[in-house]
Amino acid sequence: MAVFNQNSVTVTVNAIDLTDHITSVSFSSTAAELDTTAMGDANITRIGGLQDGSVSIEFLQDFAASEVYATLDTLLGTVTTVEVTPTSAAVAADNPKKSVSCLVTEVPFIDGGVADLATISVTWPMSGAVTTATS
Repeated sequence: MAVFNQNSVTVTVNAIDLTDHITSVSFSSTAAELDTTAMGDANITRIGGLQDGSVSIEFLQDFAASEVYATLDTLLGTVTTVEVTPTSAAVAADNPKKSVSCLVTEVPFIDGGVADLATISVTWPMSGAVTTATS
């Protein structure tokens, strides 16, 4: 897969496919920056430390059974699996699936103004290692 139109990203939360209710997703891994510069060094040196990250998702809110609210509401305060794949095609080396456990720290009920589309946005911290599937 080369450059692609990001219109078929697939997302599951707690093994429930919520792709048809997601308008944006950001899956970002980070590593702590540890300064290893010692006396006498002419330049700053660094190594990577503990890894971290977060998953941010914007949902189209839906209160029907097995949809957004019903799926997320019971997860508040728990750790659940989030999986993201760049396209709806089969998982492969050129369409890898990233999986990670996330701590569900927020589940907005409703967020918006008069006549707005009913959406909610969440950002959940990762809890553990990210895995990548290529088949």
